[in-house]
Amino acid sequence: MTAQKEKIARFKLSQHRQAGTKSKMNIFEVAQLMDQIHFSTKVKEAQKPSIFHGVNPN
Repeated sequence: MTAQKEKIARFKLSQHRQAGTKSKMNIFEVAQLMDQIHFSTKVKEAQKPSIFHGVNPN
């Protein structure tokens, strides 16, 4: 589900970029799309396996 939302957000941002000053999106909509992309990237990084998964620092 997150990957689908990221793909849609990237598509909408690319459409906005191509439209330039003629785009109908306001800055808040653009910021929300960028946040969705940033959030999905963080989720992907958090799900990566780590060699330190079972190590306790204490």
